Amino acid sequence: MKTFLPYRLRIARDILGLSLDELSIAMHSEVTKQSLSKYELGAMSPRAKKMDSLAEAMGIPIQFFTGEGMRIDLPKLRKSSQHSLTEEELSTTESIILFHAERFKAKADILQLNLKFDCPLLGKTIACFDDILSATEALRCAWSCGDGAIPSVLRLLERRGIWVFEYNLPNQVLGLSTWVDSKYPLIILDTRKEKTTVERLRFTALHELAHLLFNFPEDVDEEKMCDKFASFFLFPEKTFKQEIYSSHRKELYIEELVDLHQAYGISVAAIVHEAYDLGIIDRDYYTYWFESIIKDNPREDGWGEYQFPETLGKEKRMNAIVSGQIK
Repeated sequence: MKTFLPYRLRIARDILGLSLDELSIAMHSEVTKQSLSKYELGAMSPRAKKMDSLAEAMGIPIQFFTGEGMRIDLPKLRKSSQHSLTEEELSTTESIILFHAERFKAKADILQLNLKFDCPLLGKTIACFDDILSATEALRCAWSCGDGAIPSVLRLLERRGIWVFEYNLPNQVLGLSTWVDSKYPLIILDTRKEKTTVERLRFTALHELAHLLFNFPEDVDEEKMCDKFASFFLFPEKTFKQEIYSSHRKELYIEELVDLHQAYGISVAAIVHEAYDLGIIDRDYYTYWFESIIKDNPREDGWGEYQFPETLGKEKRMNAIVSGQIK
């Protein structure tokens, strides 16, 4: 008999938003609410037939419940966020990722989708700031992004073979990234409006993309480099200089930064960072902006907002096609 992992049932049920009663009904009352509760507590394990029914009702391969399915790169997951996870949070997050990955892969297999990820920059070493500039330019070119604003970062990532999912992550963690079975790149984002803004969401998604794509020497600050990649991918160097009108500025005005923020879907804070990185403003003026202006308005309320919605659509469309085929 295969080993059953009780905590994965609870996590799967939480993700699907099912009560014990609702799960029992979804299983055509084949298993009672009481028995399901015992499964979750580890007081009782389902027999093979019941486990099959459980997996079918939740739309997940049985391997998810036995730990025999897909694997994720835990070292990558551990360092993909600026805020470290506890071992308990890491274990829970691992199961959440595997739940999404297993369901996604199962549907892709039904639809016979080619999930091979191919990116010319995969494995590129980033050792300095110039490497970031060349990497962002090369990737925008490879992905046919042009030199203007990217309407939807999440849809771009989905089209290019990144598995992107939404979930409520631990406090202070906006996004996580890892590799599934060493070949499928996956990002999970916390999209709650009370936790992030659309501009921050776009930035976080690209920050996590950098973690997935690049190698960083030990003496390089990986988090800062990923931030710079996100910033310059959203607002390329040449385009930035054209919009700022000068290679050096003594002052930046909130009205112009709000306009750029709304046009390119990047925060005012990131624009100021980028201006400093490119040598357009000096260190003192950069410090002034953060200490005197941005510090008092970290969510940038009242500074306009990016008008294009950032949504995910690939799995929704897959669900519609799979459901139609079943009918």
